[in-house]
Amino acid sequence: MLDRRSIRATGLGMMASALVLYSAVYFFNSAPDSEAADTNENEVILSSEEYNTLQQELVEWEERVHSLEREAAELSEPEEEGEGEQITRMILTIESGMTSPEISEQLFSYGLIDNEDSFNEYLADQSLTDNIQIGQYDLNSTMTVEQIAKLITN
Repeated sequence: MLDRRSIRATGLGMMASALVLYSAVYFFNSAPDSEAADTNENEVILSSEEYNTLQQELVEWEERVHSLEREAAELSEPEEEGEGEQITRMILTIESGMTSPEISEQLFSYGLIDNEDSFNEYLADQSLTDNIQIGQYDLNSTMTVEQIAKLITN
């Protein structure tokens, strides 16, 4: 059986080996952990070349944004000068059997033409009443009678 001395010696041996293992891990394995601890998931380590490249791309994108904003401002200026004139847009669906008076009635109800009769007269004068095509057409209030007629008679 084990006596008191051998139990103490075994305990001291275990403590000594634990101390040696701890010191080996602490002193020889600490460098990679410190780098991993310094970076979190939102941080990335970049070289100076990568940083300069990304900075240049950022400047280019900012220039694009500014140029697009200027273009948008230039395009919106004529609308503002129109003193609040609102553009009406509609999808005109022409079905089989529809007549030009029915079409002109729809256009007039949406405010795309000023007079139903003048639109019908234009179609008749240009001999376009028989050329009206079935389909859906994207129309807006900036279009003239001629443009609408050309679009629906294709």
